[in-house]
Amino acid sequence: MEKKKILIVDDDFSVRETLCDILRAEGYEVTEASSGADAIDKTASADFDCVIIDLRLPDIDGIKVIERMSDKISKNKIIVITGYASPELLSKTLTEAEYFLLLKPVEPEQLLAIVKKIIYGD
Repeated sequence: MEKKKILIVDDDFSVRETLCDILRAEGYEVTEASSGADAIDKTASADFDCVIIDLRLPDIDGIKVIERMSDKISKNKIIVITGYASPELLSKTLTEAEYFLLLKPVEPEQLLAIVKKIIYGD
């Protein structure tokens, strides 16, 4: 069976490393991007079953990156992670957004449950 592919987009190396370790231990094939431009390039040249992206990136806002990737990956395959969620963002996400939102620090069990739901529909 082919490994499911996940793209992790975060400018913080330690966050990417932690998320990669969690997901690789579960058998996922993980690709890393440290900026919005890098993520856009990677989604243009490869297909991913799930994208995990930070809202605050050094070059392009995470939401703008999601919009630019929308022709390659649907929003319901995206997990947004952030340590800076405002009450407005949380409220909008819970009522309107098509993507999942996780607050940092990310709980491994919660991350894996959402990834499984996105990829397998469980």
